[in-house]
Amino acid sequence: MAKSFRGKAALVILIAVVVRLAFVAAVGKGLVKFEFNPDSIDYMSFAHNLATGVGFAHAINESEPFSQPVEFSAWRPPLYPAVLALAFQVSRKTLFLQSLQIALAAFALYFFLQLGLILFGEWPALIAGFAFALYPPLIMYSADLGTESLFLFLLTAVFLVFYSAGVEHSLPRVFWLGVLVGLAALCRPNGLMLAPALVLALWLTTANWKRAALRIAVLTLAVAMTILPWTYRNYRLFHKVVLITTNGGANFWAGAHMHLEGGSLADLGYSQHQALRDVPEPERERHYYQLAFAIIDGSPRRFAKMFVANFAAMYALMPSALYHSLSTRIVYSASYVPVLFSGVAGWIMLRRRWRELALLWAWVLASTAMYCVFIGTLRYRVGTVDPILMLGAGVCWAAVVERLAKVPPAPRSPAVNAGH
Repeated sequence: MAKSFRGKAALVILIAVVVRLAFVAAVGKGLVKFEFNPDSIDYMSFAHNLATGVGFAHAINESEPFSQPVEFSAWRPPLYPAVLALAFQVSRKTLFLQSLQIALAAFALYFFLQLGLILFGEWPALIAGFAFALYPPLIMYSADLGTESLFLFLLTAVFLVFYSAGVEHSLPRVFWLGVLVGLAALCRPNGLMLAPALVLALWLTTANWKRAALRIAVLTLAVAMTILPWTYRNYRLFHKVVLITTNGGANFWAGAHMHLEGGSLADLGYSQHQALRDVPEPERERHYYQLAFAIIDGSPRRFAKMFVANFAAMYALMPSALYHSLSTRIVYSASYVPVLFSGVAGWIMLRRRWRELALLWAWVLASTAMYCVFIGTLRYRVGTVDPILMLGAGVCWAAVVERLAKVPPAPRSPAVNAGH
């Protein structure tokens, strides 16, 4: 990283940190109304039981996350509660935990800036970095105790490790990429979609198919070595194979129920936090899968309708008035729409580099497809797709500025010259 860029990047990161600290302080003083993620209570409960030596369990009474009795569970992926449990050894104060979220965001932005510099050059990287630093949905994550900040840290790390390799990816580098993918999946299960994206990218960017196959095998081994110990823990707990979590069925059912039967997010909340609590988790998950398949009723048309509706919800230009305040909707839309359209324009400009940039666009396609099958929401898109759009926006706006800088001044008309 050149000295000139290093200083500019440090300024962008400083701005991001200051803005997030100010937002957290404003939320803490009640100056900003903030819609907290209800899942954070559950994450705190898991973290508390890990920190106190109970194990990966959460309180049965979710309104009191530190209470007894508890239920050993695979309802949540384990990595974020484990990170919180480590943080609890220092402090449980909300401000301290939010500060850790901000630190993760700062590191993610550092990785993001380096990635932009490697792929597109200084000015596209800085423009994309400013978008990342000042993007309201990402700023809001600093106050929210959820998986998004940790996941974005891991996601940008995967991209940077892949693209900083140069022409050839060594086997140790591919192995560590697989470990990062496994950790991302243990943070949020959609992180597993990085695996097929990396497989495609390795295949397209490795000249010799035998070397490509070897690297894909090493990647697969590393992902399996990272995830399968957790799968084994779940098997010992439930005597059934649960790869990461047991809430896939509820999410699949929610997508079908909301878009084919007119349900709401409140129904999803009920299914995840209240319904069938006396039923073991694997049976509960299977029950919701059965309900979802019954709703789809074997109809390709109904499945396609659900898929398209999830896509529309995920990429909506304006959040739903049913779940968000007017101010939140305005701020969200005013920030997202320019990133979306300039980002798409930038990626169209990069179309001839499709092979080199396969990891990024394949990740977007794989992640989007997964959420369109389960349930697509704005929240799921912000930390997965929007950073890729920001890179495209950086390319687009840098090209616009460069073009404007090269346009010669318009000649004066004869009438103007005659007047002098």
